Amino acid sequence: MSAATSVAASPARDTLVREAERRAARRAAGVTVRVVATIGAWYWAIFAVIAVAVVLGTVRWGSGMDQGVVDAQLGGSSRWFVLVLGLIIPATYLRLHVAAGGTRRSMTTGTVRGALVSGLLIGAVTALYLVGERALFGALDLTWAREFGLPVGGYGGIALTVVSEALVAATYYLVGATIAAGYYRLGVVRGSLYILVALVPAALVDLASRTGVTALVLGPESLPDGAAGVLLGLAAGAAAVALAAWLFSAPLRSVPLRPAV
Repeated sequence: MSAATSVAASPARDTLVREAERRAARRAAGVTVRVVATIGAWYWAIFAVIAVAVVLGTVRWGSGMDQGVVDAQLGGSSRWFVLVLGLIIPATYLRLHVAAGGTRRSMTTGTVRGALVSGLLIGAVTALYLVGERALFGALDLTWAREFGLPVGGYGGIALTVVSEALVAATYYLVGATIAAGYYRLGVVRGSLYILVALVPAALVDLASRTGVTALVLGPESLPDGAAGVLLGLAAGAAAVALAAWLFSAPLRSVPLRPAV
């Protein structure tokens, strides 16, 4: 092959490599979205039935409720099952991904994309649930209020839930993936220490969304109110996703790429 032919073939080869990377990333993202959507649908269906039973039960045998069921769970109930899926899905799929010609970079890209899309789905379902919960409270003459969540009341706050819960779910999924990648690459001892680092984005997104354990400890009232509080929360939530993505990719970069991984 002449030098001219080799130079001409190089751009074509690079194009094929980039297209293969994109296909591998789409496959990795698709796996995440399909599993999270399937399990998430069952989770929210069961959760909604239980929540309605709890509300009706307190009205029938108690004095009613002064906050919603999701709010009683510190403002968001999806993060824990998403964290578990983050622990399982990427680690389980990695071998198939590499065997099919994928790379560490495409695995990282696809996992992050899948986490974001799955987060948006969970955010939308959470907002839809909150609309129904508020309507149920109104039908039962109960006062519906939220202690946790971004500082916007009523349906405006519910609309913001789509974005804030999307950031929470995406971060927690990536935190789970980071923990698994840390153990996979660093071993038991160093992997256990890496958990402390991996949990930093989770604490940050809790503060950003004013939900979860971190928000409970500090108290939502200690955070800024108004438009500044909303913008700060969304920006911090986006930063939490970015940090979680980087912490996931860091140990994955040095995992040997071979089908027997």
